[in-house]
Amino acid sequence: MKVKDLGTIFIRVSNLDEALPFYSEVLGLQLRDVEQWDDGRGANYKFPNQSTLLTLIEVGESLEPSKQPNFNLVCSNILEAYEELKSKGIIVGSLNQWSSDWNDHFDFDIFDPDGNSINLIEWTPRKS
Repeated sequence: MKVKDLGTIFIRVSNLDEALPFYSEVLGLQLRDVEQWDDGRGANYKFPNQSTLLTLIEVGESLEPSKQPNFNLVCSNILEAYEELKSKGIIVGSLNQWSSDWNDHFDFDIFDPDGNSINLIEWTPRKS
């Protein structure tokens, strides 16, 4: 077996109706559909130009949020996004600037209505 790609990222949420505006309006992801399953329901978001999905799974109970991000979302204009989100009262973590051997990075965490941490990042390749 050889892994070919990332299929879906799953995030557990306590209330799908409360989570949808955050992922649609705050993060700007495109909602593909909301599905009714035998044991609950979920919502699927598409990423631009990719087959990967982000799926919210409604668990209908309070849950322990992920304090550390399990993934990050690559963004553009992240400095503007940081200021805009803060001005709208969205809970964000500290803005970080750091470099690796390959890239210069800006990133910060944002928290969904359940308190799950999602890292937003932008990087620029370093010149050799």
